[in-house]
Amino acid sequence: MSCRSGPFDRVRGVLLAPRFGVMRLVLTCFLLLSLLTRIGLLAMHRAPSVDGLVLTAAALARGTGFDLLAALWILAPLTLYLALVPERWFRWRGHAGALRAGVFLGLYAMLFIALAEGFFFAEFDGRFNFVAVDYLIFPTEVTLNLWESYPLVWLLGGLLVVTLVIARLLRGRLARLTAGPTAPALRVGFTACHAAGIWLLGVLLAPMSGNLSEDRALNEIVGNGYHAFWSALIGQDAPYEGLYASIPIDEALTRLPRLLAEPATVPGSFVAGSVRRRVEPGDSIRRLNVVIVLEESFGSAFVGALQSGEPGLTPHFDSLAAEGTLLVNAYSTGNRTIRAIEAITASLPPLPGISLVRRPASQDLFTLPALLRERGYRTMFNYGGRALFDGMGSYLRNNGVDRIIELDDYPDSAFRTAWGVADEVIFDRALAEMDTLATNGDPFYALVLSVSNHKPYRFPELVVARVPKLGGRRNAVRYADYALGRFLRQARSHPFFDNTLFVLIGDHGARVYGAAEIPLASYEVPILFYAPKWIPSGVRVATLASTLDVAPTILGVLGLGYESRFFGQDILRLPAAAGRAPMTHNSVVSVMDDSTLVVLGLHGSIMLYRREGGAVIMAPQSRWTGADRERVEDAIAFYTGADWLYRNGGQLLQAGPTAGRATPPSEPSNVAGTTRPPAD
Repeated sequence: MSCRSGPFDRVRGVLLAPRFGVMRLVLTCFLLLSLLTRIGLLAMHRAPSVDGLVLTAAALARGTGFDLLAALWILAPLTLYLALVPERWFRWRGHAGALRAGVFLGLYAMLFIALAEGFFFAEFDGRFNFVAVDYLIFPTEVTLNLWESYPLVWLLGGLLVVTLVIARLLRGRLARLTAGPTAPALRVGFTACHAAGIWLLGVLLAPMSGNLSEDRALNEIVGNGYHAFWSALIGQDAPYEGLYASIPIDEALTRLPRLLAEPATVPGSFVAGSVRRRVEPGDSIRRLNVVIVLEESFGSAFVGALQSGEPGLTPHFDSLAAEGTLLVNAYSTGNRTIRAIEAITASLPPLPGISLVRRPASQDLFTLPALLRERGYRTMFNYGGRALFDGMGSYLRNNGVDRIIELDDYPDSAFRTAWGVADEVIFDRALAEMDTLATNGDPFYALVLSVSNHKPYRFPELVVARVPKLGGRRNAVRYADYALGRFLRQARSHPFFDNTLFVLIGDHGARVYGAAEIPLASYEVPILFYAPKWIPSGVRVATLASTLDVAPTILGVLGLGYESRFFGQDILRLPAAAGRAPMTHNSVVSVMDDSTLVVLGLHGSIMLYRREGGAVIMAPQSRWTGADRERVEDAIAFYTGADWLYRNGGQLLQAGPTAGRATPPSEPSNVAGTTRPPAD
């Protein structure tokens, strides 16, 4: 008997069924382009030199498996359609033309996405993530930004030419693929094989879904961009519990009072089942105006006043730092502006998924502007772009901000980019608005958000001359620094200045880079408290700090007593070794203290890194001490408790100890099965 009549040949006959040739062709193009994309990203990351040839080859091999799985999911509708369409319709000339047109559009889309992945990786050192999802939801700013930053006409036209060339080369093959009948049994068989392939690959690749190496960027390259985008899309508002290492909520809420207590906390004031506690007033109460300036992409790497900064780029900020109190060891909670906004207003940890700013449940939260408004403050948000972007306007309106200035409130003649009007224009309007707010004698709170230090890095060059050798980003930093210094100089001549506390903050670093699971250099930001009449000059605070600490520190400067629900602390009254910095990057969350960095990932994964002298030893620790285990449990409690309280009404402005919830359940930990290193 011929071997060609065996089961293998029957399966082969099913897989080569004539009608599904189109699907096989698209699958081949998808896999080839995905492979070329991965090779390009590896080259961009310099993987062979950074990670070695063995790991680079492993990344290619494992990544191809993930590409095949993604392709089978994406092409499942095409397979189902080809299986169901009647033979007479399939062989109709118009249908064949439609299939060829669909293949052409599919090729163009694949090429476009591959190009987009390259640009995205260059900026974020990662595959598509929550940032990509956010950008698609607000296309106006993103489309204009791309138009101003890249030669889109040439890029899109070039993709069209490449697609036409490929289509021309495949023309004859496509004509043959749309001819020939396929028996119903073969259609059913091919569909069954497609489904079996998805199931089998899912089983085989599941054990390899973890990290390939300690290089975060290489692990990102191993993944598939389509899958990464889908995971980010469906995980935007996913609860912490069930995805990350957690502990029973009773235990989490028991740990939190110890973690959040600070020198000004009234002993014994924590309310059971919450983080509500009393904060003592200072020696004197100062009803100062509060002006927070959130500087776009103003990372510590640019600030000459900081040890990690580049000298000469920020002379105006450096001069201001010499006249105020500068936090020299501070970190943002995320790499998006809205993460900074949630941190400085609500002082809540960066929960996985989308920012609180974008969540519909974020209304009437316990926030700094809401608390100050209750104390008689008038509140304002001053922004140069559309307040609609990222939900900033609605979040702030729903959480204590009465007046919002945005793009439509500026003259059409004002210099503007995709993100809004130039910083000088923003600051000039802010000064005018502050004069108005101060007229009746009430104190005011103002949040001012700049935009100029962002791609496409365009600004009024008649004011600050562009230095070609510095490139776009550093020139934009120079302009942002100039505009900030000009704002403070002009503010000195206004009546409200002497009674105003200015807080100048970088929202995040300029871009994400580095191999670490949490690329710390991209999160380091300056935080400066400036009020010549009230704040000591030339003070440099080395305590580890976070944008989470801004709100309670401001209230500490004002000397106000209040009932707090903040997760941050008054950094100016905190012992030097007691600071912490929570951060999120892509799908992981973390808590850093003076000695460790605990990283919590999907599927209950836990990584522990050492810190010595402020530096992080990137190798994860294979053995934990008892103190290490305690820090890990504290980090888990930090996020378990924060997420549970937020979702169950515990962080509302008027929340009682059991607002919106039942008694906390005593559920088991979901980290069973997670490999935890033994204690030394």
